[in-house]
Amino acid sequence: MKKLIIILLLCLLLTVNIFAGEGFNKAGRTSLQFLKIGIGARQAALGEACIANVHDVSAVFWNPAGIIGIPHAEAAFNYTKWFGDMDFTSGAIGFRLGDYGVGAISYISLNYGQLQEALVTSPTGHMDTRTGDTFSGKDLAIGISYARSLTSNFSIGVSIKYIQEDLFTYTSSLWGFDIGTLYDTGWKGIRLAMSAQNFASQARWLHTGAEERQSYEIPLLYRIGWSIDLLGAEDLFLGGRKEHQRLTFNMDAIHTNDYAERLHLGMEYWLFDLFTIRSGYRFNYEEGNLSFGGGLKYQIRSITLKIDYAYVNYDFLNSPHRFSLCVTF
Repeated sequence: MKKLIIILLLCLLLTVNIFAGEGFNKAGRTSLQFLKIGIGARQAALGEACIANVHDVSAVFWNPAGIIGIPHAEAAFNYTKWFGDMDFTSGAIGFRLGDYGVGAISYISLNYGQLQEALVTSPTGHMDTRTGDTFSGKDLAIGISYARSLTSNFSIGVSIKYIQEDLFTYTSSLWGFDIGTLYDTGWKGIRLAMSAQNFASQARWLHTGAEERQSYEIPLLYRIGWSIDLLGAEDLFLGGRKEHQRLTFNMDAIHTNDYAERLHLGMEYWLFDLFTIRSGYRFNYEEGNLSFGGGLKYQIRSITLKIDYAYVNYDFLNSPHRFSLCVTF
């Protein structure tokens, strides 16, 4: 009991300490904002409190150390109709490399569709400044990840990714990398994790046929998270016993270079390892605080299918519905 209290206090101190230096709101200081969109219906339903409790191929988008949980090979796909009729898609494929760890490749795409061109001021003095022409835009990130267990309980992972954004005649591209760690205490289902995402140089914007115009930092995300199985604790690394039901609580603290500190909480309940319901809450957000969703897990011989759904509530924007599919071979 004393060991449990000490671990929980340590988790709380790590989580709360990230808010000690909270100061002014730094919104609007970075570009490539699509890198901050949470990927995966399960993660969205959990209020994006997930870095210590994602052990499949979708971990490449949160904490690359988590892909160590891939048994043989996995593929995951996500689709969301994002704000303004934009299409947000992502996918990842991971595979075990024997005793050498786990590797994965992934992509993220945000398609703006066709946008109406408009002038800053109308040459004719009319209020409508649209020209009648359209232009398009697209964000893209392609990555490769690798994770390895250093001990039976501790793993580390890294991702290298190519990032590009195109809008009208402007384009920016750069390389970045992520790093993450995951530690399973092997006791009471308690797991600890840390990740840092989007280490990169500044995004430099170029105009077609012209010299460099402007440069901005990209979102740098630091996460500290922990997770505990309140019911049905099991050893996720060694494939421990399965329970008829499992209830998990997750907490992540977020520090970024373009906003004040934030806190994410999430709960997940599994029944017979077949059905799940989830809910989460994100603190210090103007929109998209409350989320909930569910999932279904079905096994066909050696293939396991996981279908997840999430709804995130927005007051002034259209609330997106998120869908994910994960296949384990």
